[in-house]
Amino acid sequence: MKYSRILLVFGMLAMTASTFGQKMLEKPLSTWGKEETLRLYNDSGWAKPYQSTTGSANAAAGQIAREQGQGANRGGSDPRSVARNFGPPPVTLRLHSALPIRQAIVRLRQLGADYDKMSDADKAAFDASQKRFLDCAICKEYYVITLTKAPDASGATVEEGVFQGMTYEELKGNVKLVNDKGEERELAQFNAPKGSGDMTVFYFKRTNDAGDPLFSPTSKELKFVFKPEFLDSKNRFAYLVPRTFEFKISKIVVGQELVF
Repeated sequence: MKYSRILLVFGMLAMTASTFGQKMLEKPLSTWGKEETLRLYNDSGWAKPYQSTTGSANAAAGQIAREQGQGANRGGSDPRSVARNFGPPPVTLRLHSALPIRQAIVRLRQLGADYDKMSDADKAAFDASQKRFLDCAICKEYYVITLTKAPDASGATVEEGVFQGMTYEELKGNVKLVNDKGEERELAQFNAPKGSGDMTVFYFKRTNDAGDPLFSPTSKELKFVFKPEFLDSKNRFAYLVPRTFEFKISKIVVGQELVF
C-alpha cells in the first residue's frame, strides 16, 4: 500500500510538471506571477535548459581561483565562500514561435515597467507597443527557436552570446529539426547574437514543398539536433550545448492545437 502511494505521488508530480505551462495559459496574461512566468520562460514544455559538466568544471575551477585569490588578500581563504554552487553559464533553448514564450517575455516586461499600477491609458499604450512582437509575423512561416546563455555563477555578464561571430554559412547543414518519424527540416536562416545578452535565433521553414508541416498535434517528439562534427574541439562553443535538445509534443499541445 505504501509503495502504491509513493507511485501515486510521483505520478501526480509528473502530471503537474507536464501540464504546468498549459494551465498557465488559461489565465489572463496580466495575472501571471513573476515566478511562474520565469518558470514557463526558463523550464517548461517550450523551454529546455542545459548545463554541461565540462562547463561546470571550468566554472568551478575559475571560481575557486577567484576565491583563493581573495582569501590570500584577506590573509586566508573562507571555506564557506568556496563551497557555494558553481554553475557554468547554462544555456536555454526556447521555442520562440510558440506564443507562450513571447507572452512570458511581454509579462516580464510588464512587471519590470510596473504595468499593474499603470492607468488604463498607459496600459493600452504599453500593449500597443508589444503587439507586433506578440504577433510575430515571421512565425507564421517559420519555426523560430532561440538559444541564450545566462550569466556565470559570479553574476557577471557573459562574455559573448552562443555562436556570436558565426555566420549562416557556418551553421548551414550543421543544425536541423527532426520529428519522431525521422523527417528533417534544415536551417533556413540564422541570426548570431551581436552582444553578450542577445539571443541566438534559428529559423526553419514550417512546411516542405508539398505544404506539409514538420510537426502536428499527433507528433510525439521534437528534436533540435547539432551535427556531431560541428561540436568538435575547434568550436569554442561546443562545450556549452548538447548534441540534441528534445521536446515532448504532448507538453506543447493546448486543447487540440499544437502551440509552436
